[in-house]
Amino acid sequence: MNRIVYYLMVLALVMPISVTASELLVQRFEGEIFGGLTLPLESYHRSNTQISGAFGIEGRYNFPNTKWDCGLMIALSTARHGYNHLYSDNYDRWQTNRTLSFAALTNYNIRQGRIFNPFFGCALGVAFNDVVGDRYFPSKGVSMLFAPRVGVEIIRHIRITGQFNICRKGYNNFSIAVGFVLGGRPKKIHK
Repeated sequence: MNRIVYYLMVLALVMPISVTASELLVQRFEGEIFGGLTLPLESYHRSNTQISGAFGIEGRYNFPNTKWDCGLMIALSTARHGYNHLYSDNYDRWQTNRTLSFAALTNYNIRQGRIFNPFFGCALGVAFNDVVGDRYFPSKGVSMLFAPRVGVEIIRHIRITGQFNICRKGYNNFSIAVGFVLGGRPKKIHK
């Protein structure tokens, strides 16, 4: 038992040294503009889920000598619900539940500054919900947004993100977005 505790203590002391030794120094600030597709997470008043869209911007700060970043996100996402089956007139009936969100976010970058950088994180903020287009089941309000995410940054400028936007029944959706990133690349070291 004492030997296991000893090895765990040595591992706990050596691990931060090995992690910080492999860190790349990256630019502190980065910005992103993104767009993608969404799919509602649940049915809303017996609806059929339909693909819709999302877009937004993010600004992030990369903490020096760590793999963490934090920032702000402004995003517009939609959950489109089809109601063709409720009527027998063959008319395309749907309702789009729109969410405008303002959120603080954080990400853990597994290979920060590298050409292939997987990451995961979450956003937490406020969501303004309303219905646009046809209004079969009108609703409106403000709710809390929780948005866990996972993705990959490729070639330091292209970011593909899968994100659950969880805020209110009928408005919850999953989005797949492609973003363009400026900043955050490895710093040039002058000797």
